[in-house]
Amino acid sequence: MKFDTWYCAGWSQELRNGPIGRTLFGRPIVLFRDASGTARALGARCPHRGANLASGSVVEGAIECPLHGWRFDGLGRCVRVPSQPASVKISPLACVPSFPLQERQGTLWIWMSGAEPPSCEPHADPVVRPGRSPRRLFFDAQIVEAPFLNLLENFFDKAHVPFIHRATFGPNQDPLVTRQRVTLDADRRELHAEDDPASPWHAKPRVPGGLLGGIGRLVLGLKEPSAQQTRLSLGGAAQVYVEYPNGTYDLFITRMTPVDEARTWLFVESVRTRAPHIIGDWIQRRVIRKIFDEGQRESSLILSPGPDDQTRPISVESDRVGLAARELYERRARTAVTPATELTAIAVS
Repeated sequence: MKFDTWYCAGWSQELRNGPIGRTLFGRPIVLFRDASGTARALGARCPHRGANLASGSVVEGAIECPLHGWRFDGLGRCVRVPSQPASVKISPLACVPSFPLQERQGTLWIWMSGAEPPSCEPHADPVVRPGRSPRRLFFDAQIVEAPFLNLLENFFDKAHVPFIHRATFGPNQDPLVTRQRVTLDADRRELHAEDDPASPWHAKPRVPGGLLGGIGRLVLGLKEPSAQQTRLSLGGAAQVYVEYPNGTYDLFITRMTPVDEARTWLFVESVRTRAPHIIGDWIQRRVIRKIFDEGQRESSLILSPGPDDQTRPISVESDRVGLAARELYERRARTAVTPATELTAIAVS
């Protein structure tokens, strides 16, 4: 996959206690803050003997190798070799790759392409209504045992929710999926999906029933949504926006970044004005953790085709948005320009 765009590398709060390591696109990376507090991203393999710099520490604003104490500044240049006098010149070859990193609204965005990043910002911040102070939560990063494009497609798959996420969304969810209208922004970098008003059938979201539903209505302000939209930006940033009749909302932002060809990082953030209190935080953290657990089980249910299996996957109307998201990336990888009208005509059987 091409990576000439900004991808999420982690959360700002993860750098509070020192460096962290991440494998992104099959490459080990170390993230840390320099002496000025600026977040930095370097290749994690020390050029001396290959030690993992992410296992080191930050000393005087530089990342120090845990094996021999070599130090590298925020640009990847070696600035100290303890085994030799300071008067000895350090070779300019003693360096590690440095990757552009931007920090916005608690998110670390990395640019890993060899080309210079564009002047545009990584991604627009979530739009919040004037006069309301949203509650923001950042959940622990997760590795999902699924390729990036499979996870991306699954994010927009509403049809699996009543069967995989019974414990979190309730067992009474309608399996019917309203047909979606899919459009692209003018710059062909963002995809939007919402219920198609011309759809011949419409599914109505349901608040879980029983004791769980009663607690949700009373404590969390859960109501049947009055509006819902999904959105995808190149760089694996997907959003689900849910608005309620009283004007409150939930905005779930899921950022997906490849670990390698078979696994994907999942970074989930919640921005909400519904139930903006500590009890809401506690319950939402438990629910998101349960969704992660259910998602891991879901991945284990998928069988890979055998070497002689030539069967094509059969798609139906509810797969429209996921297929459009996959097509957006696949065509981007082929550097083709995709008119918006082509993404609304996904072939289903």
